Amino acid sequence: MNLKLLTPTQILVDTPIEKIDVEALDGFFTLLPRHIDFVTALKSGILTYVVNEKKYYAACDHGVLVKKGDDVRVSTTLAVLGKDLDSLKQTIATTFKSMEQERKELNISITRLELGLTKGLMSLSKGEPNAGI
Repeated sequence: MNLKLLTPTQILVDTPIEKIDVEALDGFFTLLPRHIDFVTALKSGILTYVVNEKKYYAACDHGVLVKKGDDVRVSTTLAVLGKDLDSLKQTIATTFKSMEQERKELNISITRLELGLTKGLMSLSKGEPNAGI
C-alpha cells in the first residue's frame, strides 16, 4: 500500500506502508494490503503506520481517509509527524502553543478592525463631515 498524508499546504507523507492504524468516528481500525476500498471520516488523534517493520506516528486533526486499490490517502487540516510518541507529544505541544499565540494575535487584529469600522459607521450616522477619513 502507499500512504499519502495531505494537509492544505503540503504532502507530509508519501511512502509505501505495510499497515496503518487510525481512529474513525465509529472506532479504531487497521488497514492491511488487499483491504476493501472505502472512505471514512477520522477523529482527531494519532495515526500509526508501519514502514519496513518500523512504526511512525502522526498527530492529525479531523480528516478523511480514502482507501482505493493500493492507495491510502489521509486529508486533514493539520498534522504533525513524529518517530516516537514522546517526541510527537513534545512537537505537538510546541506547535500548538505557537498556533495558539498566532490565533490570539489574529483575534486582536480582527477586534481592532471591527472597533474601527464601528466607530466609522457611528460617525457617519451622526452626520459628521469626513467621517472615517
